[in-house]
Amino acid sequence: MLGDFIDIKKDCIGIVGRSFALSALSLLLHESSREAAGVSIEAGVLIDEAGSPLQDGHDFPLYADVGSMLSAHPAIEMVFELSGEPELVGSLRASLPPEVALVELPAARFFLRLHATDRLWIACKANLMQTQALFKSVVDQFPEDIMIVGSDGLILDCNNHFAERAKASIAELQGRNPLKYYDSLSSLCPLKGGYIDVPAMQRHNEELMFSESDEHGKMQYYRLYVYPIIEEGSDNVVQLVVICRNITERTMIEQRLQQSERMATVGELSAYIAHEIRNPLMAMGGFAKVLIKDESIDAPGREKIQIILEEAQRLDRLLKSILSFVRSRDVEKNNIDVNRVAADAMQLLSLGCQLQEIEVEMDLDPFHPLGVGGAEQVRQCLINLVKNSMEAMPEGGRLKISSGISGKHVWLEVRDSGPGISDDIRSHVFDPFYSSKVNGNGLGLPMVKKIMEEFGGGVELASRPGKGTSVALLLRKAPVA
Repeated sequence: MLGDFIDIKKDCIGIVGRSFALSALSLLLHESSREAAGVSIEAGVLIDEAGSPLQDGHDFPLYADVGSMLSAHPAIEMVFELSGEPELVGSLRASLPPEVALVELPAARFFLRLHATDRLWIACKANLMQTQALFKSVVDQFPEDIMIVGSDGLILDCNNHFAERAKASIAELQGRNPLKYYDSLSSLCPLKGGYIDVPAMQRHNEELMFSESDEHGKMQYYRLYVYPIIEEGSDNVVQLVVICRNITERTMIEQRLQQSERMATVGELSAYIAHEIRNPLMAMGGFAKVLIKDESIDAPGREKIQIILEEAQRLDRLLKSILSFVRSRDVEKNNIDVNRVAADAMQLLSLGCQLQEIEVEMDLDPFHPLGVGGAEQVRQCLINLVKNSMEAMPEGGRLKISSGISGKHVWLEVRDSGPGISDDIRSHVFDPFYSSKVNGNGLGLPMVKKIMEEFGGGVELASRPGKGTSVALLLRKAPVA
């Protein structure tokens, strides 16, 4: 309502005073235009120290006296007297018509101070908006989720990265419960009625690491930070800054380093144990072969000796697998057609899939991508993966073999419709000697991973309980000839 009253019409004024006063008022009111804040300087009367009229280079017309100014500009409603001389003030009081108001020097000073304050407020507001826009643009560039939680425990603001991950606009997210998006916050913050109790927060930073499966079933690792904002002049926590950073790549590198260290230790120990066991095992197997040929031993005895011989052979195969796993090898690398590798592997396994009622789909890249590796080793790795999928689908299911190119790698993927792998098991599937199978030795997937890394590639696994599992073999893309 006040704004409507102020904006009813433009105020036309005339000014009387010395040159510097007229220039200062003109500059303050309209530095870039003839009008400012609804005030228009129509004309002026310039006086010297003695009170005689003068002419000067102003951007509005000047007159010899006030009467001439009012006659030429009947729209003038106020006259600003800026000299403060008593005689001139008295003369203006007596001569101005009743429809023209006289604004004397004290009132003019108040008006000018008020106007200057208004201009300063506008400048500060513009500067604040510019700073906020700059801060917002910087925060929106961060590749991590950032949100501000208000004292009521609800989202006050957030950056675009979080809005995109939450699949909602910033306006839609404001006022929502942050626990809906990060239930791990309940481990860092006190709760009250299902919301974060911000005033009860400790006055120091909190953080934790958590993991979850993404929409593709791949494990993602995050670090969550909570920073309390303290009210100035008190110890009260009034807001929280919550930052969630995806640390999957760094975590995977750390896990590979840790696994390499474990592998070195396990390798030394395994090689020693395998060597110590293999010698007596060979003796046991040798004696069993001799005894089984002894005609003086009856049939039940021969059966027992046969069991000893078969178990000795099984242990020998296991020891060979362990030694093969821990030994470093110089692998021969060639440019191989991964489509051909997939076709050869499935030719060996197709009958088993048919007998098990597994529907096989081959979705191979028509451009026959070439990777750097060994055809026989990669084929064996693929066979290992397919056998794992077959074991996961004893009652039948769907199996899809795909190939393609992604960035600097070519890939072969095995995807099944089995029960999937839980998060706690998935984090250990590449650990040597770890197996969820009753008769497994825990060397299958670790061996696959080791072989692929020796070729400069790797293995990627994605799985969700009830949604099946996919494992991709990655090879470096062969250079173009």
